[in-house]
Amino acid sequence: MTGTRADYPRVKSVLQEICRRKNLELKLIVTGMHLVKEFGYTIKEIEKDGFRIHEKVPMYQNDDTPYGMAKAAARCSDGIADAVKRLRPDIFLLTVDRIETLATAMSVALMNIPIAHIQGGEVTGTIDESIRHAVTKMSHIHFTATKEAAERIIKMGEDPKNVHAVGCPYIDIIKSLEFKSKKELSVIYGFNAAKPLVLFTQHPVTTEYGMGARQMMITINALRKFPELEVVALYSNADAGGRYVIKTMKEMANFHIFPNITDKDYLSLMKRAEFMIGNSSAGIREAPSFHLLVINIGSRQNGRLRAGNVIDVPHSENEIVKAIKKSLYDKKFRKKLAAVQNPYGDGKSAKRIVDILENIKLSPELIQKRITY
Repeated sequence: MTGTRADYPRVKSVLQEICRRKNLELKLIVTGMHLVKEFGYTIKEIEKDGFRIHEKVPMYQNDDTPYGMAKAAARCSDGIADAVKRLRPDIFLLTVDRIETLATAMSVALMNIPIAHIQGGEVTGTIDESIRHAVTKMSHIHFTATKEAAERIIKMGEDPKNVHAVGCPYIDIIKSLEFKSKKELSVIYGFNAAKPLVLFTQHPVTTEYGMGARQMMITINALRKFPELEVVALYSNADAGGRYVIKTMKEMANFHIFPNITDKDYLSLMKRAEFMIGNSSAGIREAPSFHLLVINIGSRQNGRLRAGNVIDVPHSENEIVKAIKKSLYDKKFRKKLAAVQNPYGDGKSAKRIVDILENIKLSPELIQKRITY
């Protein structure tokens, strides 16, 4: 199952590897933001990549309140149950920590199907933290991005023989990609290629509901002080408060704002950008591969393993301005970026994951979980 523009690139290399194996058959369920036109209708990207989509499960109904999120999760769980009944999978593959991940895990676990979960065991802020660990406890096979995450899952009582530190599959895509030039990208996205490029993605924090628009304005006011920058901004996700944030962004005439950017173009923008700003996990997980400086704002990524490319700041205009100046003009700091290593993978994760999926022994013992110590 894939539900968002964020989780799909992180699992795409795994799906491609599954399709290459004669002993495996991929059946794909698409749900979440992929099916919402307002957020770019990103199911088109999946189809363009050549994947057959076996089931579509609509879940969102234009309500981004906490109540709306709860109702969306219920619709997702209901639709997933019907899809799984029709498809009858041997193993169900899930990734990351979205509400559709939790809703899907609940239905699949109740239907006695083994769940393989990618990127559990990590520590962050917001409701994602609770969702991630809940999905871990419903899953049976664990593919973590780091050794630290694997150790946390084992401490949660999961059987060590089913916990595999394999790295992040998105790094596989980065390692294999030919990036577009800044000039090519400027034609597509309408920015001035002669100016420094900044990538801006800031999501509302669900546990700070009602504060998203104000927090966004703090960041925008800081960016206003740097007219020499060209800002390419991406819509926030569909979490509670997301639409308020998008409305605020649209009021800024000097931003180049998009509901979605294809993963190839987004990675190319990261390759050509001066820095990233906001609270997207891409700044923590993928940016180190580009030695790209990231200004991470607020609590959304609290606790997540970082490389040396990240400057953490609170929702303070003054602190954000200082960080932007450091990003642009501190030559010593920028020089250190060249030595940054990405702790999330080496470009070989998909093969490791699919090797395990292809050879795993399916048995009642796998389904019947017990806490181990």
